[in-house]
Amino acid sequence: MKITQLRIGLHQFNDSKWKKLLDVFRERYIPMVFLRDENNYFAEAIEYDGKYFYRVDGVTVEVGQYEYERVINNPRLYYFSSALKLHHRIGRAKELGIGYHWPSKDAAPISILELGK
Repeated sequence: MKITQLRIGLHQFNDSKWKKLLDVFRERYIPMVFLRDENNYFAEAIEYDGKYFYRVDGVTVEVGQYEYERVINNPRLYYFSSALKLHHRIGRAKELGIGYHWPSKDAAPISILELGK
């Protein structure tokens, strides 16, 4: 099992609120709650037995190899990014209550966005 830790987030510019916050608290301990919100969080890209998965807050969804590679190379949320597509899949899995407790239970399927319609 290969797990890659990712910092998912919106594009940050020099005048962003996060940069200003980090400038204020430079070289001080910053609780993680200040660095996390619905669009800025930590995730894991997982390769396991030839399959690929994406996990956020204990919810795991199955992904394709291409999406796995793309989210590792570009973990930013913006139109047409793999990170944004996976962000919506995780949200849908949370709504449906599936994808928890992987690998003892199945991960949410790739077609998660079409379930429950």
